[in-house]
Amino acid sequence: MIVAIANQDGGAGKTVIANNLALLRTRSGRKVMLVDTDPRGASCAWCGELAAAGVRPRVAARAITGRTLVHDIELLRTRYNDIVIDTEGRDTAESRAALIAARLVVVPVTPEQADLASQYKLIARLNCARMFNPGLRVLFVLVAEHPSDEERAAVRAYAARVMSATLANTIIHSQGQAPADMDALYREVFFTHH
Repeated sequence: MIVAIANQDGGAGKTVIANNLALLRTRSGRKVMLVDTDPRGASCAWCGELAAAGVRPRVAARAITGRTLVHDIELLRTRYNDIVIDTEGRDTAESRAALIAARLVVVPVTPEQADLASQYKLIARLNCARMFNPGLRVLFVLVAEHPSDEERAAVRAYAARVMSATLANTIIHSQGQAPADMDALYREVFFTHH
């Protein structure tokens, strides 16, 4: 299964979520590749830190940028059970290719980011990807410490703007640092939305 993690702006824990989903999937015994298309390379650096600390099992990671992304993902698909892609936040050829290749896109969003005007580019990118990948599903994940009912409703309405999108039951607290939140999101991504 290919899962892409995407958002328009930073601050919602996109990379932390990508890293933890890859780690939890690897711990389940699956052969997983964490693909880092973000030029900052934060996911690859994180995997290097885990390896240096002796954390087992090792999470395989690879930075892929440029025009070879589609070809490289096709090759990786034959070697790995699952691919988790930490996409770049900007609208680039790489981020579009990752969305088109994915079966599921996880979009972490804070209540402040649930604004159509500021997030229009991401919504357009997701809807465009569905034209090339009609089976693409989108799972929005609320990232907030103690979201109010109004904030939940705003994120739900925001998610409704994207074709085939749903709002996760899981709420990520503390920007993905709570292990119980990540476990719940992992189960939702790989067992509910597979």
